[in-house]
Amino acid sequence: MREPLHWENETLRAEVASLRAENERLKASLARHEEDEQWRAQRQGLVEAELAHLVRLRVASQRLHESLEPPELMAILMDLVVNLVGSETLGIFELEHERRELVLRASLGIDAERFRRLPLGEDSLGHSARTGSPWLADLMDEASAQNQTESGPRACVPLRLGSHVLGMMVLFGLLPHKPRLEPEDRELLELLATQGARALYCARGLSAGRPS
Repeated sequence: MREPLHWENETLRAEVASLRAENERLKASLARHEEDEQWRAQRQGLVEAELAHLVRLRVASQRLHESLEPPELMAILMDLVVNLVGSETLGIFELEHERRELVLRASLGIDAERFRRLPLGEDSLGHSARTGSPWLADLMDEASAQNQTESGPRACVPLRLGSHVLGMMVLFGLLPHKPRLEPEDRELLELLATQGARALYCARGLSAGRPS
């Protein structure tokens, strides 16, 4: 009697061990499946974000060629900065090389009289206008950012053709839901600056060639 019970007990133990092993295998398989699904979701999110970014770049490039009238072009450029970058306090300037100063052509949320004409100083704005290099406070290292006052600009992006600076986009603030500028904002701002400079150059040439 004891022998059959012993073998039955051993058989049950073996079955329990086998079920436990199968359970662990299923858990591991489920964990791998969940990791795969998480990776796919993250990958899909990255792809969708990249596609949305490319669409914004495309829209910006197309809109900047809708007009050859300098005032309309400035308004389009400002609208793109507001809606695509997320700034509600900005100015768009043209550079007068002879007088070495920036002249305000379009603005939003700033004192237009205060910023009507800005001489090129030694600050980030002047350096960016002279060198043609964009300056974004949010993407600077901590030491560089500390040199910028709270009332100063968040971004200075030259409107540049090659090495020739035609003007400047200056962002003084962002929309409430946007706490900082991101690396993709730099790419978008640089595209706006390049395409905007090209359109502005063409608009200037067309205006100069019209009979008075």
